Amino acid sequence: MTDLVFHKSEKYITEDLEYYFSGERDIHSQVKPGQDIFSLTPDSKQLNIEFKNEEIGNLFFPFTPGSIDRIYIGISFPLFANNWGAAFLRHLMTLVKPEGYVVLPVYPEMQASEKNYWARSILEDIFISRSRWKGMSNIWAENDGVMSMRIGRKQPPEINSTANYLLRQGSHAITRQILVNKDSDSSVKEHFLNLHQAHWTNVTNSAIVERIIQDQFGRKKEVNLATLGDDENNGLLAIELLLSSYINIESALAQTSSTTSALLQANEVTAFNSHMIKNKLITNSNQNELVSSGAQPQVITLINGAAADTIETTWRLLAPGGLLIVHQDKHIASKNLSAEQIESKLNSLGTVKYYSSIAASEHKPGIKISHYSSLIEQELENERDNKEGVFWVVEK
Repeated sequence: MTDLVFHKSEKYITEDLEYYFSGERDIHSQVKPGQDIFSLTPDSKQLNIEFKNEEIGNLFFPFTPGSIDRIYIGISFPLFANNWGAAFLRHLMTLVKPEGYVVLPVYPEMQASEKNYWARSILEDIFISRSRWKGMSNIWAENDGVMSMRIGRKQPPEINSTANYLLRQGSHAITRQILVNKDSDSSVKEHFLNLHQAHWTNVTNSAIVERIIQDQFGRKKEVNLATLGDDENNGLLAIELLLSSYINIESALAQTSSTTSALLQANEVTAFNSHMIKNKLITNSNQNELVSSGAQPQVITLINGAAADTIETTWRLLAPGGLLIVHQDKHIASKNLSAEQIESKLNSLGTVKYYSSIAASEHKPGIKISHYSSLIEQELENERDNKEGVFWVVEK
């Protein structure tokens, strides 16, 4: 039996496995994994997956559809209850055998809403697979905190997300780039890892920005967005937010980066989703030309590009009542402002709110964000207290 389990990274493996093996949640061992379960992470460089216990493979490896018995989502794994998360779960359901299933942790309604994680009602709303009272649902409630997804009467409908491009076209994009550039010395493995890691970074960033917009403007209000600065994922971030069913992005401006990988071209992802995006996205490497070509933005993101002059410039471009969202990945060496300098600069503009970079939730003084993972719960507390890696939000 081939069982796979997904982790946020290697450090969380022990705790993730204990969640499913301990029986604390799955007291009747209804979905208990087998002993030969293989760990996968999004940052692993291991693509030669031979299903050995000591291996930690890359979860984006293109597994053959219908070849896996069961796939488990670890409690550390940041799978948000949004379009990307739904599209990813739908993809996993194509990888398991007809009698197989996908197992994932779910939260009580209020806790799930707090972090934008999966609750039973959200799963059933998206993945229900029965007609009225006939047939069997493909969402099974096993025990508190654990649910499984099985193929019911039909496959769930396709969900619009950049995940579809990545999971269907990612390998093709790598091959195409090598053939076009006649780059015989290129490492296919390196290109594969770089492309998927860029998309994976955008998974969390887009989920947090989506939540910030939702909290400020609601789900239905039309919002004009601009993703500015020199981050290579600006185009990808704009596209994912345009495709979101949980906010209403009317138009998006995306500043392209001079350092963007040839593999990470927004025009390819745009073309793949053209029937949904239509003419709502404008890209340009020149910020002045970009902003003058579209509507005044009500939301501006500045990811990994917070210099003093860029904050001031983007603030002037923002519409009154709009939001400036600033984020600096703590794992990326930066020549930009430090967390303390960003804090000081933004405080001079208005009241700052802080959103977690771990869970889609606002940090509030003295309030703990709960999590099934004790490791991540501690990380959330540390992030709340030292502000390192948070998303800063200021309303104009």
